[in-house]
Amino acid sequence: MRKVVSVRLREDVLRDIDNYTKKLGLNSRTEFIKQALIFYIKRKAKGNL
Repeated sequence: MRKVVSVRLREDVLRDIDNYTKKLGLNSRTEFIKQALIFYIKRKAKGNL
């Protein structure tokens, strides 16, 4: 099951997300944020604090 999470971001962060979304060929901000969270969680799980 998927749930919706609302997040408030500064305009400069949103602009960076939009730029990286395009550079990586992703379809949406949501895809970028999901992949970024998965990447972050996996790094934390490996002990890379």
